[in-house]
Amino acid sequence: MTDKPVTLPTPLNELVSKALQLCELMLPISDVFYPFAAVHENGRVGCIFSDETTSKKSESQLIEQLQWRIIDTTTDTSSFSILVYAATVNTQNSKTLDAIAIAMTMPNNEERLLLYPYYRVDGKVVISPPFDAVTR
Repeated sequence: MTDKPVTLPTPLNELVSKALQLCELMLPISDVFYPFAAVHENGRVGCIFSDETTSKKSESQLIEQLQWRIIDTTTDTSSFSILVYAATVNTQNSKTLDAIAIAMTMPNNEERLLLYPYYRVDGKVVISPPFDAVTR
């Protein structure tokens, strides 16, 4: 993890900003949120949903399903995509922090994972600057 400022292409900035706004709305009314995904293609933002089934799925199954939906949606396009899910960060001094994980994919198939720790203060959610967890 690094403490350098995070610089993202404009389409990813837009997707990440919208995702964090949604998380800020959801987290004060719920302890958790379901994974979700979005794509930015040709200046337009679209949501990606998991397939509806009658069986309940674990969070990891939902994340995997969304990953496949992103691949299906963005193959042979020049799209940016994000997959957003709840995560936990362990600090060097053994503290555990709640975080929002945002896995990003760029048109050149470069992937990146940002972790945004967040805190609950007086019924509101405060999102901290991200840690750049993975860059490939």
